[in-house]
Amino acid sequence: MATKKQASKLVQFEDAAVTTETPSITTRRNTVVNTPNRCFDSRVVDVSGSAVTGDNGQAVFRLSKFICPAGEIYGPPTNVLAIPRSKKPFFLTVADKLINNNTDVEITVFSWDANGAPAPQVPFYWRCRVVHPHIIL
Repeated sequence: MATKKQASKLVQFEDAAVTTETPSITTRRNTVVNTPNRCFDSRVVDVSGSAVTGDNGQAVFRLSKFICPAGEIYGPPTNVLAIPRSKKPFFLTVADKLINNNTDVEITVFSWDANGAPAPQVPFYWRCRVVHPHIIL
């Protein structure tokens, strides 16, 4: 049996659920010039899991950590949601960006206490939906 000191060093598993929705339709609208919507076929990758912010109140991770990449290229829109798993009041803010020539999505989650200070070790659920457009060469 592991002691308390050893237990803190045990590996914890991170699980994620991945769904690919095909076909999906992505709509692009020009907000400067009033032109008709452009609609095109695409796939949507939907990944969800759970994580915990670090001692600095942040968690940074990439979708490639949770899916089996096969050379996909991702594009906008990217939609990320994070929900704290706590009975105490915490707030989460999220930033995301396409990286590595759009082959991955990096997600940063920030946790805050009720007074606006960074909150360490906040467990949360997350979900990310990102478009995997059909590339026509």
